[in-house]
Parts: sequence; structure tokens; C-alpha cells
Amino acid sequence: MRNLLLLQLCLAFFVSVRETCRTEQNNHNEPVIEPIVGQFKHSEGPHWDYHTQKLYFVDLVDQKICRFDPVTKDLACIYIENGPIGFVVPIEGEPDKLIAGSGTDFILVTWDGHNNNTKALPETLAIVDRDRKGTRWNDGKVDSSGRFWGGTIGPEVNDVVVPDQASLYRIESDLKPKKALSPVTNSNGLAWNMQDDKFYYIDTATRQVAAFNYEPINGTISNKTIAFDVQKHNVSGLPDGMTIDTNGNLWVALYSGGGVVNVNPHTGEVLRFVKLPVAKVTSCTFGGHSLNTLFVTTSSRDLTKEEQTEQPHAGYVFAVQGLGVHGLVANSFKI
Repeated sequence: MRNLLLLQLCLAFFVSVRETCRTEQNNHNEPVIEPIVGQFKHSEGPHWDYHTQKLYFVDLVDQKICRFDPVTKDLACIYIENGPIGFVVPIEGEPDKLIAGSGTDFILVTWDGHNNNTKALPETLAIVDRDRKGTRWNDGKVDSSGRFWGGTIGPEVNDVVVPDQASLYRIESDLKPKKALSPVTNSNGLAWNMQDDKFYYIDTATRQVAAFNYEPINGTISNKTIAFDVQKHNVSGLPDGMTIDTNGNLWVALYSGGGVVNVNPHTGEVLRFVKLPVAKVTSCTFGGHSLNTLFVTTSSRDLTKEEQTEQPHAGYVFAVQGLGVHGLVANSFKI
């Protein structure tokens, strides 16, 4: 953990020095947006593995975990039969081992990241929402201490999520899920600031980004406030996955909103909007060697033939460059 924080502080220092040498105008040049791999039904949960310089993500609908190398363009995916895949995160110090959420199973996957379209034989480590029916894992990340945080989504009936049927969980090395927030409707984006004293969280149904005080030693959250309200700012779409940069500003994917909105969580101000050539934007994370490329996942699920024609890159993963900011190193799970 100490090495990771040191790396992030060094990166932040580099960013601050670099940014002072730029004018504000240069910081807001038009970004370069490129579809880099696809097409997927519903790409989600991007995780940049800084150690291997590879991008992990999932295809929720087709129940696949994928790994992509932006340099070589190599893509490999494996099928998980347990159920829809909400997230994937590498295990610290364990090459070829991942945790993932499949259905309501919290699973361990052993995979070398090269074999393509093979069927994995995962080990179920835990099961959540035992007292519910029709829920599934939806999103998840790991905090600075190696704990997993992730939540479920309620049953979907006629494309409408049944409210108050899901929960946000915390899972530590004892592999015993503990409810951190309950009930919620559609547990989605998560992020921690670089100082590790704020936790940001999205329950999509609220159309808000909530902020909590965060205690990293015990992994507790308290004193909920609203950092950003989509409706109050007349921002279209539903807040989905999100990430944070070294300036402490959030990047929120907007499902059916056609882009990613960059907001200051301290003031609630919209800083900018990155428009993509697709409507259903699902999540985002910073990656690349300098953590200055924003990788954005999108969906082609339930598009009509006409919409698919108008959005030929729906369901692709995009790379956005030239934003003038850097992200934080994503944490791996400690087991």
C-alpha cells in the first residue's frame, strides 16, 4: 500500500509541475477519441492493470472477461457460465488470478490472459443477496487496503429496475460479504480520492453522485452528502460507472447520455463534457503508461437496427487522449 501511495504522490507531483507549464486553454483542447476494440454487447467495468499495462473489462451480457493490450492490439476473452459479469479485478501478487462478480457469485478466476473464447472453471468464494431473487453483481472496485467494494442491481422488469432490492457490499480477505449500504436500486460507480478520505458512489436510480467521509484503516463510510446531481445540472442520461483524476475531479459515464461528464465534486460544477459517437456509455477508467488515457466502455444492447446503423461503434471500448489530466493507479484485491 505504501509503495502504491508513493507512486500516486509522485505521479501527482509530475502532473502538477506539468500543468503549471500549460495554459488553461491548452488544457481544454479538443480530445482525440478513438474506438480501439469491439464490438461487444455491453462492455463494462474497465480496470487498468498498471503492472502488466493491460486493460481488463467485461461483456456483461455475453458473460465474458476480456483483456486488451493497447500496444499490440491483442484481445483475449473467456466465458464465465455462472451468470452476467459485472466487474473483474486482478489479485495482488497472484499472476493469472482475478476476482469477478458473476450473477450473485463472487468468484476466483485463474486465467493466463491469452487463451481466447475458452470456458473458465471459476471457484465461488462468496455469494451475496441470498435473501433476494433476480439481483446480480453490477460494479465493483478495490480500495487502498485491498478490500473489495461492489454492489448489486435489482431485478429488471420490462427494462425497469425494481427499486430498493440491491446492496453495496464490502469484502475483505476473510471473504465474508458485509453490507455497507442497503437498500439501493442500481449500485454503480465507485471512486476514492488520492488523499483516501473521500468515497464517491453512484446509485443510478438517484441520478446523483454521493460523497462519504472515508476511513481507510477500518474501511468505513459516514456523513453522506451529494457531490453532483445530474438532473439539477440538466445533464442527459443516467450516471453509470465513474473514475477520478489526480486533481480530485470525477469522470462520470452517462448511459443514454452519449458521453462522459467531468465534474468538480467539491462545488458540483460541470467542468466539461466528452461527447462520444454512441449513446450508451457505461464506464471509464484512466490507463496507459502515464495514466493519461481515458478508456471508456459502451453498450450496443437493445439498439434497433436503425440505431446500430447510426452508431456503428456502439459496444466498442474507446480511448480518449489529450484531456490534460491523469488518473490514479487502480488497486488489486488482497486475498
